[in-house]
Amino acid sequence: MGEGKAPEEWMCGATAFELLSLAFLLPTKNTAEALVAGEFADACEEVLEAFGCDSPAVGDIASFLGDYDGKDAEEVFHALRTEYTYLFVGEREPRVTPFVGVWAAQERGQKGLLFVSKESVEIEHFMRDRGVAKNLEAGQVNDPVDHIGTVFEFMKYLCLANAKAIQAPQGVVIEEGDYETFVCEHVSPYARWFSDQVFEQARCPFYKAMALFLGQVLELFAPMRSA
Repeated sequence: MGEGKAPEEWMCGATAFELLSLAFLLPTKNTAEALVAGEFADACEEVLEAFGCDSPAVGDIASFLGDYDGKDAEEVFHALRTEYTYLFVGEREPRVTPFVGVWAAQERGQKGLLFVSKESVEIEHFMRDRGVAKNLEAGQVNDPVDHIGTVFEFMKYLCLANAKAIQAPQGVVIEEGDYETFVCEHVSPYARWFSDQVFEQARCPFYKAMALFLGQVLELFAPMRSA
């Protein structure tokens, strides 16, 4: 991912990361409703088409998401909640950790702890320096910001800033290269592992589809920086 992308390309990236954040944060009824109405599938298809994706995964994503067409939204919502718990919470530990810092610590052979790992602290500082910080006084929850869904929300924010669709808070400067730095230094290795693991572990079509979608977005819009 280099500098010089047009605003419409950054906006497409913002849409991709919005869909990914919706997929990997705790599911909402709105997401379930968008699934059964076909709107979620349409949005994914539009993003991949805009990226020029011609991978066979496109058809697989459409097929998985098409399983929800016309189903009962309430039933889908509860199925997604159940699957989220199965994958990312578990009875004793998650089958796939949704936290970058926990994964990084485990890769080093250490016990993964929330909030305190080097990677989670670095991500929190990076976000804060670009104008994104938790406001506990305003009632925001004190959840770890290195959750993959929150990370994708922040990547959406960087894309919107690069597209000039939003302005950073007063006194904050967001450089176009901040997106590449964040992805390459804090996200990409974990997200590639996460994509593979979710596809392997998931039991329901939605998470298999979004694991494939994530893999395509990483390939087309968030490549690893060359050495």
